[in-house]
Amino acid sequence: MRQMATQKDIARIAGVSASAVSAVLNGTTHTRMSEATRARVEAAIAEVGYVPNGAARALRRRQAGTIAVVVENLENPVYKELFHGIYDAAEERGWAIVLGDTMWMRSGSHFLARLLGQGSVDAIVLRSGGLIDEEVLGVLRSRPTPVVLVEYQSDDHDPWVSGDEVAAGRMAAGHLIEAGHTDIAFVGGKDIQPLNPRHEGYVGAMKRARLKPRPPLFSGYGAEAGATGLAMLQAGESMPTAVVVNNVMSAVGLLGAAADAGVHVPRDLSVVGIHDAEIAELVRPRLTTVLLPMRELGIRAVEQVSALLSGTATRLGVVADPSPRIVARESVMRPIR
Repeated sequence: MRQMATQKDIARIAGVSASAVSAVLNGTTHTRMSEATRARVEAAIAEVGYVPNGAARALRRRQAGTIAVVVENLENPVYKELFHGIYDAAEERGWAIVLGDTMWMRSGSHFLARLLGQGSVDAIVLRSGGLIDEEVLGVLRSRPTPVVLVEYQSDDHDPWVSGDEVAAGRMAAGHLIEAGHTDIAFVGGKDIQPLNPRHEGYVGAMKRARLKPRPPLFSGYGAEAGATGLAMLQAGESMPTAVVVNNVMSAVGLLGAAADAGVHVPRDLSVVGIHDAEIAELVRPRLTTVLLPMRELGIRAVEQVSALLSGTATRLGVVADPSPRIVARESVMRPIR
């Protein structure tokens, strides 16, 4: 049986000290080292096929080498690219990922206790959509385990990263305005205080075009929220010619409800959903969406976790590059009334 290589073996092959090898393996940036030396160490690591002992490193650093990623509704296809970004960034750092659903994150739950107890995870990446109650958030804030909020812009000094949600709402409404629509509604999501950023973007686009925004119909999340939103539109004084839907799954639900109700999309009602997912290509008509940089958001979230754990500077806030963009499909046309 081949004997497993050690850091001393790598140091001998590369002609450097053991401390230099340790610095490269641990990603230490404050150790003075030339690029040529670093490249020589990395070549030696690859030559011997060295695999670091994650458990031992975790014990030395008092870290578990694991982060928890908790979202609402794990089955939501919007998270596919977010998870890809998180897994890619975590893999680079040798971290494992534990997935959880916010439906189990209740005050006093075993899931919450396991997340916060016994040092089982080093940090939590949380995408709650505002669905976690303040009591649970208070518990999270009271513990030393870092929590990075994703797609949630916090005023409570919580670490957070988000796509440009205001730009996404502005872009969705702007696309409809460019298609000639002047009577555009906003459906879905929650009335988040002080503002729902996607709705804020919609209002901004309407006012810039000197059009009157309709009162928002905050019908919630998921496909059912889209169906509820359509019913709310039909119950109003008049139907708009177009609608911005807060998220792609609600937009899909609205399309289904429209078909059942005999409302033709896009002839009777043009629809743009915020967020993109494979399902937007599968429904009929194919759904026009606003694509947000979810993979980049996942990468940035893990970068923030790494920064918080190491005590280095963080880049919290809006991920503006790449910016949101329209994915034009078949659910939008010029108004005929």
